[in-house]
Order: sequence, then C-alpha cells, then structure tokens
Amino acid sequence: MVAAPHLARLFPRPEEGEMIPIQFIDMQEKLAGWSPEIKRSVYVDDFKDTENLKRVREITLLRVYNWLLDGESLIELSDMEKIQFEEVMDTFIKDGGEILFTKKRIGGRFVNYFILSNGHKSQSSIEKQNLAEIMDH
Repeated sequence: MVAAPHLARLFPRPEEGEMIPIQFIDMQEKLAGWSPEIKRSVYVDDFKDTENLKRVREITLLRVYNWLLDGESLIELSDMEKIQFEEVMDTFIKDGGEILFTKKRIGGRFVNYFILSNGHKSQSSIEKQNLAEIMDH
C-alpha cells in the first residue's frame, strides 16, 4: 500500500475522512514557535530559548509510530485535542483495537482527531509486528 505523501511524513496532514493508523510512543509538553530563519516551527523546553521565535505557544507534542510512513511522526496537540487523545488511549489500553489519526471539522475549523477502531481486522492491511522490534531497526 503506497500512502499519499501528505500522510507519510514527519508531520502528517490528513484531510477530513483520511485515516492514518498510529501507535503511541510518547507525549511531551513543549513551547512551540515559528522560526523566521529556518522557516518552520521549532520546539523548545525552556522559555529563554524562544527569544528569536514568533507566535510562541504551549503545546503537547505527541510522538507516534505512523504505519503509513513506517516510521515516527509528530502531532502537535491543543489542550482539547490532548484530552480527546487521552480518552481514546484509555479505551485502547482497556479494550485494544487500532488507533486512527484524522482531522475533523469542529466549529468551522479542522482539529486533530483520534478514533479507536475495534475491528479485529486492520483496515489498513498492516502486518502485525512488535513496535519495539520495528523501532530498533
């Protein structure tokens, strides 16, 4: 299965209705800001490191294994998105399944959204593998 380029990247950008199967790796609180010099967002841990950044904000950076990329992806979460992800993750821990990442329109804007698929058969036809083994390669 060949994934669309906007799904198989470090910062995936699914359209509404497009699903990316993911596996949770970790979550960190960060400060994010736009760097005019390198023309991209930069993530730092300390406010003193934000001096040359624009639009500085507190975010949660979710690190996941993106099965379409066959590698790690990062997803920037707002507080509301973090709560929604944690609810899905709690259910996943109890019941198993497959976590899917997508976008959903809420109040006129698109937000990151997570779905727990309870189907026994993966919708993404991904061969079952141990994540620890994959990350060691």
